[in-house]
Amino acid sequence: MELLSIGDLIKKDGLRIVLVAGAPSPWGQAAKAMMEYKGLDYTAGHLIPGDANEELVGWSGVNSGPVVGWNDEKPIDRWNDILFLLERLAPSRALIPEDPEQRADLFGMSHELNGELGLGWNRRLLMFAPILESGAAPEGVQRMGDKYNYNKSDTELASKRIAGTLNQLSSRLRAQKAAGSEFFVGNAPSAMDFYWTAFSNLIEIISWEKIPVGKEMRPLFDQGDAAIAAAFDDNLREHRDRFFDKYFVSPMEF
Repeated sequence: MELLSIGDLIKKDGLRIVLVAGAPSPWGQAAKAMMEYKGLDYTAGHLIPGDANEELVGWSGVNSGPVVGWNDEKPIDRWNDILFLLERLAPSRALIPEDPEQRADLFGMSHELNGELGLGWNRRLLMFAPILESGAAPEGVQRMGDKYNYNKSDTELASKRIAGTLNQLSSRLRAQKAAGSEFFVGNAPSAMDFYWTAFSNLIEIISWEKIPVGKEMRPLFDQGDAAIAAAFDDNLREHRDRFFDKYFVSPMEF
């Protein structure tokens, strides 16, 4: 996968995605894997975490990844907007079910991973906590903490919230398995399967051979919370490993 500068990416037509450099950021990795599942051609560029990324901000209005652009349309960065765009561009490999109840289930569970105070948000609070509470956080880390409203009250609840989400998702997989399905929703891959596979690595990252995170960053993914570890059970792990091997590029590109 060729990675362009943001300036060169902006000049391109077609589908483009901005990924976080050097880290398997789950929001971007899920979006990229869904593009590949749908057979969509895309061009990728890099955001440098903690930097000002002025060209990206000037183009999209945000300093975060992923950002997805389609031709001359306004760039988008919200997970659900990206999903709707991909469905519009490649509807034949649908990742949103037609059934209204299944759709509600999909977006509810997906928010628990992608959304504010969801698994990704809470895990990020726990990653930031030791550095920000040290009083000697680098400028880039402090900038990210401010951007995502780092605060002690939410951080103190983060472990409980993550464990609750994991328990709910495991229960869902057990019910689906009993009904004869190996997916979170219905009987076919949906966006939720991609989201879980990407976000699960914030809890227990897959092997270095599959996700070659740099040595300086890998400790961030080695969380030691007992409640979270206990909630990450074999149902969740088996689904993640199986889905990654079938639908994600290995080794992961970021």
